[in-house]
Amino acid sequence: MTDAAPWVRKPERASGDPPLFLREVVADAPPGARVLDAGCGPGSWPYRLRPDLRIVSFDVKYPPGPPARAPNVAVFCADLARLPLRGGLFDLTVCHYVLEHVSHIAECCDELARVTKPGGRLYLAVPRTASFDDRFYRFAGWFAKIALLKFRKRIEHVQRFDLEKLLDLFAARGFEPDALARVPAGFSWMNDPRTKGLQGPFTDALARLHRATGLDLARDANFVMSFRKVGGMGGRAIRSVRRVTHVCRACGEHAVLDPPRPWPRRWPCPWCGEENPLGRPRA
Repeated sequence: MTDAAPWVRKPERASGDPPLFLREVVADAPPGARVLDAGCGPGSWPYRLRPDLRIVSFDVKYPPGPPARAPNVAVFCADLARLPLRGGLFDLTVCHYVLEHVSHIAECCDELARVTKPGGRLYLAVPRTASFDDRFYRFAGWFAKIALLKFRKRIEHVQRFDLEKLLDLFAARGFEPDALARVPAGFSWMNDPRTKGLQGPFTDALARLHRATGLDLARDANFVMSFRKVGGMGGRAIRSVRRVTHVCRACGEHAVLDPPRPWPRRWPCPWCGEENPLGRPRA
């Protein structure tokens, strides 16, 4: 992939940088570490990559099915606001695009802090409220609820986040932010079988709009953060800010692009190889 597109690469981590992205924090966990996958769905990452970790996974329901069974994985149903787990149990707590869906944000953040051990790490990813991606997701939910007569459907994004709110929520619970990336949208949530047929034409149209007008509707869609639990009142100074320019619409992984002139119209994901449409280059 690097030989075919040297201007496309995975996000780089400089020497001394704390881990940030999900694969990094999982890879950095020491052998035998206890890891909590909060609101896991079918699994927030491929558990098979680290069979030496002791993984506990839960969600309030499993519409796509729970994570695959494995000797090192325990799976159960629970509400993030009320976990049947003892405090200070986990070296790494993962909360991957979950908090925007919860009804009781303070209680859920309390629980994330309670179960993470002192010195442990919290990985967090949430959408940015002002982004087009988050607003479009909310519109799609309301459209399904009203136009398709699904009146009992729950609107999924019930919480709204900006960076100040995130820093305040977790500083008050004894966390310091190690690293941050502002991540563009890949619209990979449209991989849902109900919307998969629309994903390609939709993301192609957004790329054409970006090329023609400079309007980038995928920009700054999400926050990805890594925190360290220090106890007491945490801090707000972020040690490391990392660069991500694009997200693959197929696998949802992050990439950094520095395309040549004239700008190519497509870019290959360095993780899965899927071709993605390219608008104008991003800083």
